[in-house]
Amino acid sequence: MESSTLVFIVTIAVAFIFMRWLISPIPQTNEFINERTTQREARSSAVSDGTTTGSARRRHQRPPSDSMVEVVQAIAPQLTREQIVYDLEKTGSVELTIDNYMQNNSLPFPPGYRAPAPAPAPAPAPATTSNTKTDPINFKAVNLVEKYHVDVSSPAPEEGEDDDLDTLLLKRKQRMILNAREQLQRKLASQ
Repeated sequence: MESSTLVFIVTIAVAFIFMRWLISPIPQTNEFINERTTQREARSSAVSDGTTTGSARRRHQRPPSDSMVEVVQAIAPQLTREQIVYDLEKTGSVELTIDNYMQNNSLPFPPGYRAPAPAPAPAPAPATTSNTKTDPINFKAVNLVEKYHVDVSSPAPEEGEDDDLDTLLLKRKQRMILNAREQLQRKLASQ
């Protein structure tokens, strides 16, 4: 056998072994699965025996962190922080808390929780602008007819097809002012 044939066969064998290793499924560790199953069985037997209270079960779980609360608040912003923390303490899991929220559209309040009184609405601040001040004593009514030089005696101008944009806008302004004036006159006449 030539050396090139031998190298070819060895290369094929190494490639075959490498491909088998690459494609083979990742084996599951039974330790992790058995540990979770054991914990679940211990909890269910303790609950069925009635030997542990809710607070004793909570001690074995880690306390809810701020990041856990933020994740739940991102999904359910209408919930209070107290509701989220209380449910996270009960479940110990963000996923279970979100599942509880999705099923009930809310989470229970902690025992003895009192909702804070709503804050009084702030008094509306007077709106002032930097360039114009409206002083009721020195206020002068703006007459749009005089400001835009609208002829009240003639009917509202109609738009023509050959009007340019400026003329068209001017006619629309005049028609709008005259229509508003007529509506105000009708309203005052009916009172």
